[in-house]
Amino acid sequence: MSNHPSSKPAQLRKPALFEIDDTTITVTDQQKEITDTHQKSDLSTSTPTVIPSQASSKLFSLSFLLISSILGIIVLWLTSKLISSFEQILERSDILGWSFFILLIIALTSTLLLIAKEIMGIWGIKKLRNLRSSGQQAYTENKLKPARHYLKQIKSLYETTPERAWMLDRIKTLDTEIMDGQEIIELIDKELGVSLDKQAKIIIAAHARKISLITAIAPGPFIDMAAVAILNLRMIRKITQTYGVRPGFWGQMRLSRNVLAHLALSGGISITSDLLQPLIGSSIASKLSKKLGEGLFNGAITIRIGLSTIEVTRPIPYVSTKPPSFKKLVTSALKPN
Repeated sequence: MSNHPSSKPAQLRKPALFEIDDTTITVTDQQKEITDTHQKSDLSTSTPTVIPSQASSKLFSLSFLLISSILGIIVLWLTSKLISSFEQILERSDILGWSFFILLIIALTSTLLLIAKEIMGIWGIKKLRNLRSSGQQAYTENKLKPARHYLKQIKSLYETTPERAWMLDRIKTLDTEIMDGQEIIELIDKELGVSLDKQAKIIIAAHARKISLITAIAPGPFIDMAAVAILNLRMIRKITQTYGVRPGFWGQMRLSRNVLAHLALSGGISITSDLLQPLIGSSIASKLSKKLGEGLFNGAITIRIGLSTIEVTRPIPYVSTKPPSFKKLVTSALKPN
């Protein structure tokens, strides 16, 4: 064993009892050194704090910048090529340059006209709803001035269409003799609203029969689903035109959403087989094939959609007449002869 002083074993003291508040107890430098050594060893064995590295985030940022810059260069290059090609064609004085110029003017004009048509269609559908609200309000208030203003709006809506202008003749001859606001609204409902409803019911019945027939003879489910969707959209469009508005594509999509919302709120989707029993009879129903039953069901759904379209697009409130009856329309449209 080495005789180096540091190699000597430490002298251990005997255990002793003492009070914590005893001020006579002193701590030697050797004891402080032992305590500090134990504290350092505890710190060295504790879990080290991991500092997240920023290398991955920097790599991601650099990759993102690289990809974005490359895509930007490609887009700018293609744009410059396209613009330069347009300029070269427009600078040509031959038939190719003039043809390109004329086609470009036609394309821009068509785009503007389509946008204007869509805006007018959406505005027209909103106008129909506002007219119905104002008519109902004029009837409730029973004031002559609002009723005559509503009559003027109805005339401006239908005077431009020759097939509906004749419906206003009787109103024109009688509105000067009426001095009551409710009577004016009732006259509009009787003379004009009923005639428009008849045209709309004819459209609904025709489309319901077509859908019922197509569903019954269609070879696959996808064909009849496509036919039902197309014919229902066409029916909604024709009914809207009957009441004075030609909706565009987006206007018709918005109108279809409103019709389906109205259908769901009114409970029209919940059509059961009990509703079709009076139509076809229990003895006949037991002999019907599955496809024919689906055809009748789809036809009934089409009638529901058509009646909801009338409720959404009819600009005249029902004050003296009643809405078209679903049961009567189903019976007249789908009952086998």
